[in-house]
Amino acid sequence: MTGEISDTYIHRIAKDASDDGRPLVVFTLADCDPAGHQMPVSIARKLQAFRDLKFPRLKFEVVPVALTVDQVGELGLPSTPLKETEKRASRWREAFGVEQTEIDALATLRPDVLREIIERAFDPYLDRDLEQRVAFAQAEWRRQAEEAINEQVDPEILAALKEEATERLAELQDVIDSINERLQLASDHFVLPPIEVPEPEIDEGGQRQALVSLDHSWVEATRALIARKQYADRVS
Repeated sequence: MTGEISDTYIHRIAKDASDDGRPLVVFTLADCDPAGHQMPVSIARKLQAFRDLKFPRLKFEVVPVALTVDQVGELGLPSTPLKETEKRASRWREAFGVEQTEIDALATLRPDVLREIIERAFDPYLDRDLEQRVAFAQAEWRRQAEEAINEQVDPEILAALKEEATERLAELQDVIDSINERLQLASDHFVLPPIEVPEPEIDEGGQRQALVSLDHSWVEATRALIARKQYADRVS
């Protein structure tokens, strides 16, 4: 979505996340100006309301990924004066000491940096080693399964079946089918090791840049939103 997200769309996000059951993480990318600064607050407030009214199972975080005042300064991005009609201009300048910078400036001038910022924002929520561990677990299960089969199969029966198959390979197909059926019956009683698929592992206690966190109470979340809206964390 671009611009201010509609209540209808946020309701859809909340419903989908509630139906899914997993925690919801919302990334926001907006201009560095009063409206862009307010956007994650609006989203979080609406999600908070939908959770309280309709979706009590919903757990969510809202993460202001870009464009932050710090990013504007660190990257030396160009700015333009705030519009004269912007009622929050004085408080904005007092709190942050900057004008406004559109996120398009970063997307146009430093697209590689924007991609890096977004990818880095995923780090607290992704187990990037999971695929490798699953592949290792699969290979280990195959090894254990082969060992279990070799330990449980009767070598004399297997040797006799192989010899019979070799002798009759050129005979009628129904003989081969019969041997295959007998092999299938011989494998019905194998006991194989259980399949254990590794679960994702993330550092839930690590540093995250979420405005509203999964473990925030209603009061804590509300205070965080009010503080951001009032620029309280940046006013000296």
